[in-house]
Amino acid sequence: MAVFEKKVHRKVYLDDTQVLKCMFENAQNIQGHTEYVIRVQRGPGPEKCWRVCKRYNDFVCLHNALQASGLALPLPPKRLIGNMDREFVAERRISLENYINCILMNPILASSLPVKKFLDPDNYSTPFHELALQHVSMALRSEMNYEVVRPVPDMGWRLRKHHFLVRDRSRPAQELLLSWVEHGPDKYLDDKDLQAAFKALRHLQHPFIQTIELLSCNEVGGFVARRLSVAGSVRDVLCCTTPKLPFLKKYGNPRQHRPFPAPELALLGSQILQALGFLHDKGLPFGHLHTGNIAVESGRVKLLDVENGVLGLPSYYRPYFVQHKKIQTLEAIDVYSFGHVLFEMAFGRPLHESVCDDIPAGCPSMLDSVLEAVLSSKACRSGMPTVAALLAHPFFRSQDTAPERPQFKLAPLTRDALRGAWQRTEARLHEEQRMVRQQKRLVKVQQLLSSEDEMKKRKQKLRQEQKERHLQLQQQDAQMNGTSPERSDSPNSTSTATSAGTVTPPAGLASVLLPPSPPPPPPPAPVSGSSPGRDALLGSICSFDKASLRPTAGH
Repeated sequence: MAVFEKKVHRKVYLDDTQVLKCMFENAQNIQGHTEYVIRVQRGPGPEKCWRVCKRYNDFVCLHNALQASGLALPLPPKRLIGNMDREFVAERRISLENYINCILMNPILASSLPVKKFLDPDNYSTPFHELALQHVSMALRSEMNYEVVRPVPDMGWRLRKHHFLVRDRSRPAQELLLSWVEHGPDKYLDDKDLQAAFKALRHLQHPFIQTIELLSCNEVGGFVARRLSVAGSVRDVLCCTTPKLPFLKKYGNPRQHRPFPAPELALLGSQILQALGFLHDKGLPFGHLHTGNIAVESGRVKLLDVENGVLGLPSYYRPYFVQHKKIQTLEAIDVYSFGHVLFEMAFGRPLHESVCDDIPAGCPSMLDSVLEAVLSSKACRSGMPTVAALLAHPFFRSQDTAPERPQFKLAPLTRDALRGAWQRTEARLHEEQRMVRQQKRLVKVQQLLSSEDEMKKRKQKLRQEQKERHLQLQQQDAQMNGTSPERSDSPNSTSTATSAGTVTPPAGLASVLLPPSPPPPPPPAPVSGSSPGRDALLGSICSFDKASLRPTAGH
């Protein structure tokens, strides 16, 4: 390191958009109650893993906190008797794992504070709202014309973003919405460059970007105050709700949806693209486009939260585009996010997948062409089109351009600092995409190995069944032939049992009943090595003739 080089210590901020995965490892009996051990993993890397122990009552508390969403969640019922039985605990463990997985599959519920606090209490037990109120109160001490009226809790999806209604004393009838948020994991600007970028944003003027009334930042975070739209954001319009309600209640399970008609969609989509193109040309990519950051006033689009990239906040659609390695720049992220916005505005519901190859029925052909060029699997593999190419599409080409001349100017040093911050943001994205691909390859290898093991097991089972079937056939054949497979079929084998139907005659009637015996066979040849006495004895036995015997006297 050079002598005069300044070493910058950067605080590492948590990325709240990273997906949490859970697996129930076991259940244990602790002082008369059952605790379930849950292994939680954040993001694709297995090194970000920890374990939490939860009782059934903890799941009940989480379930009660999520009831504001209006969703029917499959929490297993409570049982008063026999809840310590081994079989019941095993069944409840499976049911609770299914319950948590259903929650994590819903982006609205998975991003809520109760779920984050339940699975990661070490990082989400901080009183975020109280700290935000302290920072806002401190910052407004230097602004004599503004005062906090009241907080608007849980208005947005970001856990670390808090909203307050603010009044300007010079204009008491006008209501402003102040948003305070902590710095995000992509905060790479130092304090001097951050202040310069915020000062430039104060003078940003564009017909399709909401004007900033008041803003400030420090080493912890920053806040921005804007006029509050009466209708709220585009997502509020789609869900037919009011903007000041809690996030879960507004978007968890809306009762009705109001999609935009195709002509209005073409007009608003063209205005969004013009605003994005302007920001790209000025060296300030948005990177945070979604229906919650867009308002519509008098037929005009108003983009919100253009300061999010400067504060280093992660994008709303990050879990989706991190799966596609061709989406590598902030400009490509804006185009990809525009595809999701267009889909949600056209059909009234968000797209909960990273790609869309099956466009819903009834979609106009021109709109279908735009969605296919941005959201299809082929487009995500080959790369995103540019904003200029989308504006030249026939679906948007007939719309009018901005009637007013926009204004925005960045100092050369600030522009260079922002360019360096964008490059480091994209580098972090590339690293996470590499980890996702590596994890996918690992999963495929594990599936392949498990399939090979299953094939081996099936082959062994098939061989065993064939062997048993062969033995059964042998036993059946042996029973049909009247022999036992356990007895030897060797011709040298002998049996001491008498054959059935054979009678041995008495010794006295042998001469009467039996026919004359044949002439005795010749004596066997002497065996070499045998004794002479033994040979003589064998010869006399063989030459003995019963016919030469005479009856005794008295018979």
